Amino acid sequence: MYRDSKFIKNSVKYYHNFNGGIMSKISEKQKEKAQQLRDKLANDFDEKEAKEFASTNEDKKWYSDFILLFNMLNEKDFHLSQKSKLLIMGTLAYIILPVDIIPDFIPIVGWLDDIFILGLTINSLHDEIQKYKKRYKST
Repeated sequence: MYRDSKFIKNSVKYYHNFNGGIMSKISEKQKEKAQQLRDKLANDFDEKEAKEFASTNEDKKWYSDFILLFNMLNEKDFHLSQKSKLLIMGTLAYIILPVDIIPDFIPIVGWLDDIFILGLTINSLHDEIQKYKKRYKST
């Protein structure tokens, strides 16, 4: 299920190429902060750590949902609305970044909000997910 251990780098690349739309509507200061965060995430990426994370979590339902959303976002031949792309990007970023409503470093409880947000996104995109699964026979 885990296609590429460099999923964060690919996400960062996707965000970087997403200069139309929302990026054209934010201030230069906000763009600079977003670019600094993008660069920090890319520089902090540890492939070994990502592989270890994948191997210890790929049997969990939330992990397959996370990968499904990531693959939908990165599939060049699959059309997603701008709203759906933003929802997926926001969800993936929320899950990846350790600082959120309940910080991820708090054992067990730290992931509850991430899983809740992921579940909301999966439910919100039900029709698009079914189209994606039908087209790509993905689980």
